[in-house]
Amino acid sequence: MADGTHKERAREVSERAYGMVLRGMAALVVLVIFAGLAYLVSIDRIDGGALLLYAGVLLGYILCSVWRQK
Repeated sequence: MADGTHKERAREVSERAYGMVLRGMAALVVLVIFAGLAYLVSIDRIDGGALLLYAGVLLGYILCSVWRQK
């Protein structure tokens, strides 16, 4: 009985760690893209509208995911 409990707990911990790593990697990708767009806007290679659009999409996604959790 105790062995099954330890296995279940280890599985839950590993699933939680996997989810955290996956979310961290996704956040890193989003941050790198945002920083790249900000750099391109700062050197006048693209218009600031692309950065504004990307920020709006990110904000909308975050608000939608928070709204769904409630």
